[in-house]
Amino acid sequence: MPFNFSKKSATAEEKSTGSKDFNDSSHATVSKSAQAPINAKLTAEQKIEFRKIRDFGENLNDSFVFIKQNYREILASFFAICGMFLLCRSIFNGIYQSRYFGIFDQLRKGINSQERTWAKIFPIEYFLTLLFTWLSYSAMNTVLGSYIKFYVENGGLKPTIEQIWELFKKYFLKILLFSVPIFLLTVVGFVFCLAPGVYLGVVLMPFSLVLIIEDADFGRAFSRCFEIISGNFWQSLAIYFVATIIYSFGGAIVSLFVSVIAGIAAYFTTNSVGTTAGIVTSIFAIFSSVFYIIFYVSLAIQYFSLVEKRDGTGILQRLETIGGDKNNFNNIEEQY
Repeated sequence: MPFNFSKKSATAEEKSTGSKDFNDSSHATVSKSAQAPINAKLTAEQKIEFRKIRDFGENLNDSFVFIKQNYREILASFFAICGMFLLCRSIFNGIYQSRYFGIFDQLRKGINSQERTWAKIFPIEYFLTLLFTWLSYSAMNTVLGSYIKFYVENGGLKPTIEQIWELFKKYFLKILLFSVPIFLLTVVGFVFCLAPGVYLGVVLMPFSLVLIIEDADFGRAFSRCFEIISGNFWQSLAIYFVATIIYSFGGAIVSLFVSVIAGIAAYFTTNSVGTTAGIVTSIFAIFSSVFYIIFYVSLAIQYFSLVEKRDGTGILQRLETIGGDKNNFNNIEEQY
């Protein structure tokens, strides 16, 4: 009796082919489903391109996106380097406020206030508070400017505290000393007339960034601020104004909430208005300083937008990158 081997072989081959197609399709489905979260993560973590022209809305939106992507590293460097200055400022400010508001304790207890002299109105703590406020803002500008400089020059790589510290040592003293004539010039503008003070304040706002990003000296940074602001004064004023409001009110709301809780606890434990005021103002100063990050990032994004409008360096760099990528296609290995 003849056997029909060809029919069985064909049937077995069809089953094998069908099973292989099913496995391939299942593998492709699993691969696509596994790759989807990775692609979504890469899209969500897309690096911020600083060298780009932005309008008002894009500035604020990208500022919060950048902070969201980098807040851990920014806060780590911020407190590791600026923490000492912020803490000293808060301590001396708290002591000064405690003594200043101590008059309410004297009135409440029926104690006659002593004669007020200049030494008692402006004690040593007052001048130490001013000193460490100056040091704190210089340190914050240097740390944040150094972070952005490293981020831009290294293709969106997040710097470590040690890398920020190296840049901090290079620029801190320069920013500290150069901030004095800039501050005095702006104050003189406000004293003689409000308009010149506002104009100088807006024009010289990115001064510390020019020192760090462009590694400029005082004269070059001063003139550079006037160069890039040309034709963009009102947009810059609007961005700085809104960023200042966000920084001020955001810091005030969070600081007020924490300060009220600490103040109530301090008052019922010490029963002293002066001590309570000192604790509240100290906590307020620390928490409000963190929100300065929002203002500075918005300032940095506007600075790069102004530079891009004038110089177009970002476009040139992207064109060079595209050319470099085309030349590197021959180095890609074939995969099968």
